Amino acid sequence: MSAAGASAACPAASRESNGYTTAAWLNCFSLSCAAPTSKSTATSNLPAAVPPAASSPARAPAETPSCSSDSSSMAPATTADDHQPGLDGPRPAKMVKPSPDECAAALEQQQQQQRQHQVSSSPGSPVRRPEPDQMPQLAVDDEDEFDDSDSAVGSDSDEHSLQSLTSSITSYVYRNGRRYASFREGRYCLPNDEAESDRHDFLQHIYGMLFGGRLIFAPISDQPERILDIGTGTGIWALDVADAYPATHVIGTDISPIQPTWVSPNISFEIDDAESDWTFRQRFDLIHFQNLNGAIRDWRRLFSQIYDNLMPGGYVEAKETDVYATCDDNSIPEDCHLRQWESNCIKACSLIGQTLTAPENVKQWMIEAGFVDVKEEQFKLPINPWPKDPELKLAGRYQQVQYSDALQPYALGLLVEVLGWSREEMELFLVGLRKDLANRALHGYNIVRVITGRKPGMGKRKFSDTE
Repeated sequence: MSAAGASAACPAASRESNGYTTAAWLNCFSLSCAAPTSKSTATSNLPAAVPPAASSPARAPAETPSCSSDSSSMAPATTADDHQPGLDGPRPAKMVKPSPDECAAALEQQQQQQRQHQVSSSPGSPVRRPEPDQMPQLAVDDEDEFDDSDSAVGSDSDEHSLQSLTSSITSYVYRNGRRYASFREGRYCLPNDEAESDRHDFLQHIYGMLFGGRLIFAPISDQPERILDIGTGTGIWALDVADAYPATHVIGTDISPIQPTWVSPNISFEIDDAESDWTFRQRFDLIHFQNLNGAIRDWRRLFSQIYDNLMPGGYVEAKETDVYATCDDNSIPEDCHLRQWESNCIKACSLIGQTLTAPENVKQWMIEAGFVDVKEEQFKLPINPWPKDPELKLAGRYQQVQYSDALQPYALGLLVEVLGWSREEMELFLVGLRKDLANRALHGYNIVRVITGRKPGMGKRKFSDTE
């Protein structure tokens, strides 16, 4: 498994979206709903830069007009030169007796201003609601809907809109307080809720530290045309690659629709099972996957499909992590909770037709599928911050957190649902396991393997980093 976010709108900006600020419409409302009681109060709301008219003699205050929505309760008349700069409403009117024609003109002007500024005459509602197309659109919760119709992705023969998916694919099932994919239910033991998505993205960050920020190890061309990411999860790796190669079309596939919908034009996501028949109409320059250990039943068939869907000279790249923690000084006793955890997980996977020992066999499976120039690089990922090296120490600190967060979903899927442990037994066991992971006397590390292979033939492409 591997989203991607919507930016929050500024409240101040939303108040100014109709062309006037909060202060302006409050001023406009107060002027339209109450007449001034004296010359001093009438001019107190004016800006400092606009002095009261010297030629306007003081007059006795007129009767305060009603704020009712009835148009017969007309505000005092105004003239064109009474408009205040900087305000959308009229300045306080001179207290003169209007003629009938002036009354009609004033009424029409007031109604026009009310329509223009949408200032309500009701005291309890100074501003009318904007029309729907003027209101800022609220972001849709990606956990509930995964509509790709608003995406910037263009149409392509290999793209399938998430709108066309049936409810059985986009809906979820809930077990033991966690959310799981309903598509191919039971084939993958890990949940797909927000907590698991965060852990997946955190693991990608750890890989970035371990690999020195390197996204792709295969010596692909400088401008690959098409890249496929199998089991993309949240899509974090695919999104980073799409940013690094803006001219490349990147496709990510997964059984869970948890990827972001707002993406750059050169990336798309599809809901698909990597173990089903592939139906892509165009081949790829690179097919990538990581962390599929425990999720694939037939690895040889997977590599056969990868081979068939690569361009001649195209590359496959796999990043997988060993389940067993290795140590160079025999500091991990065989009877500790960590060793029991590893053996029980392997046993549970074997009972459901899966394997957790795939990483050490990936290189051989690539060779058997027909790939050439197969290479494997290994990286040591500490289980906690026991190393002296500052970079490895930091990676170990993060790995301890990530590993601890992964324990419960794995334990629920394997120990409880497969091996039949009770919830209490599981929780008690995890207490001891977390203590092992925090014990810096255990100098353990997991081997992260990066394996690459090339499909024979070069096609029409030129590689800048071939060996």
